[in-house]
Amino acid sequence: MEQLEYRRLIKVLEQVAGARDGELYPALAEAVAVHLGWVDAFVAENPAYLVLGSDGEEQYLTMFRPDFVEEYVERWRWNNPFASRDGVARLTRHGAATLGQLRLRATEPERDFADTFLRRNGIDDMLKIVIRSRATGAVSTLGVPFDGDRRAIEPGDLLMAATLGPLLSPYFDANVVPASVRDLTSDERDVAELVVLGLSHQQVARRLNVSESTVEKHLTCILEKTGCGSVTELTAWWKRRPMS
Repeated sequence: MEQLEYRRLIKVLEQVAGARDGELYPALAEAVAVHLGWVDAFVAENPAYLVLGSDGEEQYLTMFRPDFVEEYVERWRWNNPFASRDGVARLTRHGAATLGQLRLRATEPERDFADTFLRRNGIDDMLKIVIRSRATGAVSTLGVPFDGDRRAIEPGDLLMAATLGPLLSPYFDANVVPASVRDLTSDERDVAELVVLGLSHQQVARRLNVSESTVEKHLTCILEKTGCGSVTELTAWWKRRPMS
């Protein structure tokens, strides 16, 4: 790796290390965009396909539209080529992989995921990076979408990705984002658990058998009590919330 590339990685780590409590994801997303040119990066915490014995629950920290996340969770998640046998093998062995690499052995549903869902949303390729917490063993992935009209994934991007994953591990330990908040009511907790999974207000209301306005009122209280300014921040806090 060139010295300039190492300097860019160090800039990313410096910016992440300086993040305030509860702002790891926004700091990371900004750092890789500014220093590596990776725009709209997102985090999936505990991706089921990389966590042995997982119950399938995943948390998404992303700036993508809620309807994008909702459609992914409900329709496309298990057609994601990164969840295929080849995808898991590459991510486990190398710590990083690209959608372009996986297309060569993709099934028809997996190609449909790339050609229909992702392309419809302006994504032509994807870079995925594995980040394992040394303290807890929890697995996260950093996903970087690429719009081919603006920029394609280059060999240097994959090398940077494989190097960056282990370097980010210490920042994904459980104690990175301590939080002190007032307890939520049982109804607020029910709403929060569904909202952070990416469900829409309508879906949450249907699941809990309440009105959408009730869901919105609970969400307003949840954000106020947790000190979060958005659902994205709430999702980051929820994963690391104190259990007491």
